Amino acid sequence: MENKKITQENICNELISYVKNNITDNSISIESETPFNQIGLDSSSIIEIVLFIERKFSVVIPEGDLIPENLKSINALAKCTYKHL
Repeated sequence: MENKKITQENICNELISYVKNNITDNSISIESETPFNQIGLDSSSIIEIVLFIERKFSVVIPEGDLIPENLKSINALAKCTYKHL
């Protein structure tokens, strides 16, 4: 992703891929708006996703933005991430 402009859609796609490959079973269907609690993600899994975001996109998500509204789905998290790029 280095030479490409990062978009919210790019972030969503990276997060979907990460969650499918590292957190959930591959048989679980995940879309950008799928609520994390619907696919069984707990707070530890969400922290793991946030750490992935911070490494992958060289961004720090401030503690004040780690609120339920921003942590409810991939799209919500991608939107939060994008505003800090």
